[in-house]
Amino acid sequence: ESYLDKFNNKLQSPLCPICGKRPSSSKAEGSSYVEKTQSACNICRDHIFLGTNLVKKNRLAITKKGADIKGDENKLFEPIFDTYQMAFIEGDLKEMAARGDLLKYWDLSNSLEGDLASDVSKKFINGYVPKYSEADREDERIPSEIGTHEEYQEVEQDIISGGPKTLEHIASMAKNPTEEKGKFCGIEALGVLRADVDRAGLIMSCGLKPKRFTVSRLATLSRQLHYYFAVYLPYLFLSETKFKDIYTVFAGGDDLFLIGPWNRIIDLSILLKDTFSDYACKNDCIHFSAGISIHKPQTPLDAMGRISDTMLKKSKEGRNRLTVFDETATWNQVEELAQVKRQLLQWLDSGWINNSMLYRLNHFIEMAEEERNVTSDNEIHMDDMSCTKWRSFLSYYSERNIAKQIKGEEREEAINQVTSSMTHWLTEYGGRLRMPLWDILYNKR
Repeated sequence: ESYLDKFNNKLQSPLCPICGKRPSSSKAEGSSYVEKTQSACNICRDHIFLGTNLVKKNRLAITKKGADIKGDENKLFEPIFDTYQMAFIEGDLKEMAARGDLLKYWDLSNSLEGDLASDVSKKFINGYVPKYSEADREDERIPSEIGTHEEYQEVEQDIISGGPKTLEHIASMAKNPTEEKGKFCGIEALGVLRADVDRAGLIMSCGLKPKRFTVSRLATLSRQLHYYFAVYLPYLFLSETKFKDIYTVFAGGDDLFLIGPWNRIIDLSILLKDTFSDYACKNDCIHFSAGISIHKPQTPLDAMGRISDTMLKKSKEGRNRLTVFDETATWNQVEELAQVKRQLLQWLDSGWINNSMLYRLNHFIEMAEEERNVTSDNEIHMDDMSCTKWRSFLSYYSERNIAKQIKGEEREEAINQVTSSMTHWLTEYGGRLRMPLWDILYNKR
């Protein structure tokens, strides 16, 4: 009943501009974590406080509400359940523990060496967040001028302080260098990867033999699944330069939600499938499904989550599958399609085919897919038969365009090899052939 009375019209924005639901707080007004908006409610300020410090600080303390923590900027404005305070503090906390004020104290750091703190319990909750380094200052993929002068200064400050990379900069890392210095190709976009373990509930309920089904073994099984996502992934991103720009929205339990350069995300999905299989000792009953969606960096996060979740659900319809570019394939087919991609790139490099041929192949895929749908019906109409011409079109187009710089029998061999392979791929994979094809086109654009 007192909701309207809580608004303070003297603040820059009486309604919290972040959540758009709660009244802004005079305590949060102009505080260090809400400098952009100037105004915020206590809870939104606390969300920013937690998100900022999870990336930058290594120790997290959970204390009683009235514990002696110096400085309001170092703790929550709104204690959880009005009972528990959280603060990122380091040092000797024995006195606080002796008074009974220190309830939990965790080390959150990720170490490339795999070292664990000996004095504090480890908690794997902060995942991995790509941070700026001095090397980014020299990376020509990152635009040197960003928006307004204030925005440029902010990025400069992030590089100096090692702050988290923006989604715009993560998307820019998808661009590929060309032979010409300072020139890049490929689309600038984000890839969102959603994945979870198939039939995780069944594994937990029936994965242990009845005589071995104990609380301790069940907890161990659950913990081991969790550690693959919460422990191995951050280490992988720290140690593999190729994946250093992958942002962890969440990874733990039996699922994950990652954002990164779209082409690195596709490569990562295949690596995760292989490493998870190794982690499960090649057990054919333990695997996961994944879905990938491609977005511009300005796309709202909730929209990214919604669309990528739709891709994951398509994979879960059959399980043990990957969905990308709105096409779904088993992991075995994904490996086969990776071979197709390598073959197409080899033909491109040798000059047997060109980009025009790849775009034409996209049209043949549509016709082959339409043919599958037509021939699956009991009754076929003459008006629907034009799609069956793709074989003759492919043969005609190949004869005119493949390996034009080569003469004689060598060219005939190239034409026969390309035409035969493409005919097999179109017949075998249909629309799934878009997975390697669009990967190449988007990387070359």
